[in-house]
Amino acid sequence: MTGFERLIGELPDDHEHDVLLIAGSRPEVARLAPVATAIAQADRIRGLTVATGPDPMTIHDAFEELGVAPDITLLQHEPPGHTPAAIAASLMARLDALLVDQDPSAIMIHGGGMTAVVAAQVAFWRLIPVVHLQAGVATDDLLCPFPEEANRRIIGQLASLFLTAGGPAIGSPLGPNVLQVGDTVGANRPPVDPRFADLVARVSRGTARLVVAGLDGPGSTEVVGDLPALLARDDDLEVVLFGDLCGSGPAEDLARHGRAVVVPHVELGDLVHLVAAAEVLISDDSELVRDSPGLGTPAVLVDGPHVPHPGDSIRSVPRRNVLDDVWRILDVDPRPVPSRHDGKEAQRAEAAVAWMFGLCPFPQVAPRSSDV
Repeated sequence: MTGFERLIGELPDDHEHDVLLIAGSRPEVARLAPVATAIAQADRIRGLTVATGPDPMTIHDAFEELGVAPDITLLQHEPPGHTPAAIAASLMARLDALLVDQDPSAIMIHGGGMTAVVAAQVAFWRLIPVVHLQAGVATDDLLCPFPEEANRRIIGQLASLFLTAGGPAIGSPLGPNVLQVGDTVGANRPPVDPRFADLVARVSRGTARLVVAGLDGPGSTEVVGDLPALLARDDDLEVVLFGDLCGSGPAEDLARHGRAVVVPHVELGDLVHLVAAAEVLISDDSELVRDSPGLGTPAVLVDGPHVPHPGDSIRSVPRRNVLDDVWRILDVDPRPVPSRHDGKEAQRAEAAVAWMFGLCPFPQVAPRSSDV
């Protein structure tokens, strides 16, 4: 098998310009998938989605679950190892071969993950413009969060077009080609479950706060039993519990509460909205916990191994201490302002790329939160 295979469907008809949307994590898929849809609907650029990263089939599946068939999946000949250097080396060779084969007009990446920084470097070497979605440094500390902050700054030196989610970025200026499009996670299809759609809308309006708990292991039963205490303390708090423990006695007790939803499984499309809207995620699933900060939500890992880094928003705690850590996160002052979405973020991102190629006038920027 070659280094990359087109696994699904046919490529779009030829266009004058094409862009590769390269994702290496599920949060990156959640931001790039709606942009791919917007590109296809506008039909003035050819957009190709690329599933890669340390576990490309997980990314492939995530694209499918969010309703976008991946055009290219970069397969691994062997596991790349777990060190940053090993992962970067594996990604670099595969992405370079892909760019030589496709010779795109540009690539689009998101955030400050390993895939994003490696793709930006390889594209720069090949003189291919880089579009950085959710661009801008997050803090004034190079090591916080680690290594994403440094990765963002590297990308900031290499990118040609910067698409930001919010107000002005702190730290080093990005340059002249900066457009505020909003957070494209809000452009994914609304939650299918009407309970989740209503809950996410209330969180966005600021009339509710949300804790999401995904718990599977028998050892986490004690944590399920603690969740009603959260609801008893704060009357604006709501809880969504999913996972294998939903059939346990404590979960059945929680399900009787008017501000709790207990379900055995949540589809990825709904889960993206829930985690992005939540003030904290509680889980014994280390993969889900690793994804949570990429959706802007701190996470508590129950009884799991985790090596903390500066600026890390993941806490690994024993089950008996979970409630205390969750309360500390909920009691942060000032409280985070709920994200507001108008559903047009991906359309603005597509228009920004079209503007870069000279296909349309200067695009409309995202409205202020008060205007949404």
